[in-house]
Parts: sequence; structure tokens; C-alpha cells
Amino acid sequence: MNKMFVLSFLFSIGCMFPAEYQNVYDPKSTSGLFLSAFLYSTPFSCSDSANAKSLGSVDQVLLQCNRELANIDTVYLAEANQGVFSNISFTKIDRDRLFVKFDPLTDDGQYELVLSGVVSNSGETLEDDKLSIVIDTKVPTVSLSGYIPITDYTFFSPRYWDFVSSEPLEHFGPPILSGPLASSVVLRSVQKINETTYRVYFETNFSSNNPGSLTLQFLNSKDNASNVVSNSLTVQFIGLVSGPNLHFGRFEFDAFKNANEDVIAIYGGSSTAEILRKGSSGFTLTNPSLPVIARGERGVMLDGKNLLITGGIQLANAYALSSSYVFDTDAATITPTGNMNEPRHLHNIVKLQDGKVIVLGGIRDFVPVAPNYFTSLNTAEIYDPATGVFTAVANRMMTARSFSCSVLLDDGRVFVIGGTDGIFAPKDTTEFFDPNTQTFSWGPTLPVPVGALKCMKLTDGNVLIYGAQLSNLNNSTMLYDYSRNQIFTVANSKFRREWSIASELPDGGILFYGGAYRYNTSEPSRIIEKLDYAKSNNFFDMGMAKYSVSKHSGVKFSDGTLFFLGGETGGIANLGTDYYGLSN
Repeated sequence: MNKMFVLSFLFSIGCMFPAEYQNVYDPKSTSGLFLSAFLYSTPFSCSDSANAKSLGSVDQVLLQCNRELANIDTVYLAEANQGVFSNISFTKIDRDRLFVKFDPLTDDGQYELVLSGVVSNSGETLEDDKLSIVIDTKVPTVSLSGYIPITDYTFFSPRYWDFVSSEPLEHFGPPILSGPLASSVVLRSVQKINETTYRVYFETNFSSNNPGSLTLQFLNSKDNASNVVSNSLTVQFIGLVSGPNLHFGRFEFDAFKNANEDVIAIYGGSSTAEILRKGSSGFTLTNPSLPVIARGERGVMLDGKNLLITGGIQLANAYALSSSYVFDTDAATITPTGNMNEPRHLHNIVKLQDGKVIVLGGIRDFVPVAPNYFTSLNTAEIYDPATGVFTAVANRMMTARSFSCSVLLDDGRVFVIGGTDGIFAPKDTTEFFDPNTQTFSWGPTLPVPVGALKCMKLTDGNVLIYGAQLSNLNNSTMLYDYSRNQIFTVANSKFRREWSIASELPDGGILFYGGAYRYNTSEPSRIIEKLDYAKSNNFFDMGMAKYSVSKHSGVKFSDGTLFFLGGETGGIANLGTDYYGLSN
């Protein structure tokens, strides 16, 4: 009886205040507030059974309330939420549950469901009339800016890595390192660059430049929905591995690779050939010995197995040779072919797009006693493998050249660079040979005169000019820009690299291996360098080679592995070889 009196009293007080909905249980009415305070000790609330976090394509929410619900104004609720949720509807099921259905939410983010107007049977409003729904359909991943699965030790040069997450993270922790190189890397600190980019600083302590790998995991990093970063990154590092020794030390020579990826080392101070068959552990010396050529011969692969050898010189004779041979690299046999129209050594030889071969310039004869002189040639001739015949090109070169370099361009022309013309003074001129018109024309001028140089056509069609032996003690590395028909200096290597070997790496950089400090020196560079080509165009140290070597040769295998062999170390012919890749 006393309880009913109190309720009547509170109700009469509440009626003295206006009701927004003309209802005694209006949540804004004083009577509703009094009733709520009197009847219940906990606030009126409704919650999502998934704790306001949903995964996947979300299109419905079931709310469980802690009071019996009054009749729901579903039209009002739908209008209040239509701006965020499409085709939303509210349905009261059971006495204390509310079912909400809408078009699926597919974009990750936090959405607010407006529940103002949801009232308990006692007239109470919700303690919080907005329900946060977190949609997290995506598991976070982290990528490494500039990530390359196979790279080299310049990966560590900046002393930091920039990681980019696929979405903002609640926490980014330093990656967990594993793999053979992990013990040589010490992580120092993490800097947040922006909402999705994090910079990790580190230090390194490498004892070698051998191949290896490094795996980075991100188990300490989570997104705002507490999902752990799911992916990991493994980087494989190419490095230096010793290869089998040659039977004969060879220098100032070219090595060749056939279609089987066998390596052929031929001549270079020894009138012999030896072959490293793919998959074998050592070189096989061919038998019988080859025709005697002391040095200055030039060769080119005609097809997948046949190697053309032209010219050269015998030390007992001041005149170059005109003889030419075809070496079958499969059968390891050598057969004479047609002679050149002129004797040549230290000439250029280039395979044309139609399979024929052009030889250009070179030295006809020389006087080996002081004062030295030699006769350079301004003639060219073309060899046809189908007939075994050399045919002279009627038109002369723009200038006589020996100690020059030539490369086939993408448009089929031959680009002839630098050289000398009978004295030990380098040239700064270039010229083109057009096979279609059989004519020569001037090319762009070199920034620095060069002779006894190396040149290599790069993947992008440009031509790298490097390793000049006669270059006025200049260590510039130059580039012929094919599209602009211009030559410019890319950068200066840290060390002089006469007789060096340059090779393209998987990341587009260019590795420089070996090379001498100055003309005819016995002090070659042991430091390996990399040109960060077309990026920073800076040179980076790549560690030490096993030997100080120059006048060596090299080939590149189809998997990107480089193979360096022979050369000269301290004035002595070198028998050693090195692989630079993932393994040997």
C-alpha cells in the first residue's frame, strides 16, 4: 500500500511538467526520469552481441536490450539512419531484442547506428543512443618501399627502411628478423612518418658479401581492430662465391656462353680453350690445341653453339693475322673459315640483326720497340656464316680506329666509340654504321676522350661506356642516351677501373668488378662497386673481391648470376673464378 502511494506521488509530480511526446513515459519528461531512478539501479542499454565489431560483408545487427522494449517507431529510426545506412529497417523481435537490417557495408571503417527513440517499457531512453559498428573486412599487410625480392647489399646502404601498411595501424612494432643475415642486422628505432608509413633505423655488421637471405615478420603490429599484420617479406641477397679454377691463366680475353649456358674460355695468352659445362664442377680442357694466337683476337657467338674467332697477332711477327676459325662449343672442335680481307688485331666485332658479323678497324701492324707505333685501320668487312666469306664494306669508316668499342643498337645500327688511330692518344669521336645503306656517319661527341674502353648495351637500349684504359687518368662512367642521341657522364666511380667488367643486376643497378688504377698497372681495384643506375646514379661500395684483378672476362647466366674469370693479378695470370649471384 505504501509503495503504490509513492508511485502515485511521483506520477503526479511528473504530470506538472510538459511531455515532448505527450506521454508520461516520454524519456524527456521528469516523470520518466523519476520512474527510471526509482525502479532500476542500472541504465537502460542495448548492445550488439558481436561487441560492435563485425568482420566480412555486414548487412544486419541484432541488439539485445536489458529492458523490455516499448513499441518502436520504426519509420523514425529508419529516417534517422538513412544518411549512413541504405535501405535500413528496424524490427522488434521478442520482448527485449531489436533486429536491424540494411544493405551490406563493404568499406572498412567505423559507422554509428542512431538509436534515439528506442524506449523501454518503463519509458527510459538509452544511456548511449549511438552504437559504433566497426567494419573490418581487410587484414592489414605491410610492404617495403622499393622492395625487390632479389637484391644486393645496397639494400642496407640508406641505414633505414620505409614500411607502408595497407591501412592505418594502432601499433607498428619493429619487424622480427630471421634468416642467415639476421644476426648481422641490429634494429635501433621506429619513426612514424604518417598514418601508414613507418621508418625503421638499423645498423649492420657484415663479415662477408656472400649470398644470403633476410626474412621480416610483423607479428608486433596490429590494426585498429586488433588484427595482426598477416604477411612477411623475404629478401634474397646476391653475393660472391668462389668458382672452379681455370687450367690456364688468361688475360685480355673474352669469355663466351653458348645456348646450353656452358662457359667457354679461349685464348687470352694461351692458344687453348677450356669449357665449364653447365652443372659441372670444373673446366674441361679441349684437345687438340688451337692455332697459335698470342693476343688481340676477337670473337662472337654466331648461334647457340658456334663461335667465330678472327684475327689476332703472334708475338714473333709484327703483322696481324687475317685467318678466322669457327669453334664448335658442343663438340669442342675448331675449323678454319674464310680469311678476312685485311689482317687485324684489337679490332671490333659485332653480330648484326640478320646474323651476319661485321669487323671494324683494328691494328694492321706495329713496331714493338721504342718509339712504338702502329697502323690503325678505317676499313670494315662483313662475314656471312652461310658462305664463310668476308666481304669488304665499300665505304670507309669516318676515322681509323683501334682500341675502340662497338655495340649493336636496337634499331640495327652499330655504334662505334672512341679508340686511337696509331698513337697513344684517345679519341672523343663516335660514329654509326647503317647495315641497310652500308654507310658510316658521325655520332655524338664524348665528354671525355677514351681508348681501350668497354661498352655495353643496357636493357633500356642505352649504352654504358666505361673501363677506359687510355682516358687521361679520368674515371668517368658515361652513357649514350639512345632516344636523345647524346652522351653524358653519369658519375665518377670511386676507383679507377681500367679493364673492369660491368654487368646489370636484378634491381637495374650495374655492378663493376675489378679493374686497374692506371694504364698497364699491377695494382687493380679489389673493391666491388655498384652504380645505382637511373635512380640516384651514385656509386656504392659492395665489399671486397677475393682477388685484385684486371684484364679479366665475364658472362651472365639466364638466372642473373654473373661469372667472372681469369685476368691478371699483380702482373701474374689469374686462374681463379668467381660467381656473383644467389649461389654457384
